[in-house]
Amino acid sequence: MNKANISLPQSKFPQLLRFQKGEQILEQGQLFQGYFLIKSGLVKTIRTQEPGNSTLLSIKDQGEFLGEFYEERAEKRLSYSAFAMEDHTLVEMIQLEEHPNQKFLRIIHTLQEEIHTARLRLERILFQDAEFRIISVLKDLGERFGEKYGDETLLKLPLTHEELAKLTDTSRQTVTTILSGLKAQNKINYSRGRILFRNIHQLKTPNS
Repeated sequence: MNKANISLPQSKFPQLLRFQKGEQILEQGQLFQGYFLIKSGLVKTIRTQEPGNSTLLSIKDQGEFLGEFYEERAEKRLSYSAFAMEDHTLVEMIQLEEHPNQKFLRIIHTLQEEIHTARLRLERILFQDAEFRIISVLKDLGERFGEKYGDETLLKLPLTHEELAKLTDTSRQTVTTILSGLKAQNKINYSRGRILFRNIHQLKTPNS
């Protein structure tokens, strides 16, 4: 049974769902029934324009929400899909009728952050070259999700070069070239699902 198509139960108790890596949490096009609060794990959101053409929109962490801006009495369908990036990813379902003030404020804050992120991404596409976009996104991911070990930062993130290319609006070949260049300069080291920043604060974007 596809968990993304589960109807939200009516209980007032917290409704928790656990997902394994790669499992779908939300499906693009399904009727929007409520928000999902990420309790633990990482989640990626993807929008499909047509078969074989998709965009990696964002990576979400504990405390962030999945969902759409909701207008009362308007039928809303999800504009993206969401997938767990780690085993034992835990999300809490929040029905539209159950908006305690604190949670509602956090939802609004999340929506505002997504608008801000979308604006920055558009500015990067319009005004910054591919190398700048890749390095700035890597730094952002490292600062958000990385683990500090002295001067070094270890980012454990199961992203392929293809997915990183979609996240930075570049090509897989460009991502591979930039990563190889940073590794040759001993600024990073990487293997499957891991990037080690030698000193993330000294990782400079071009012209900075």
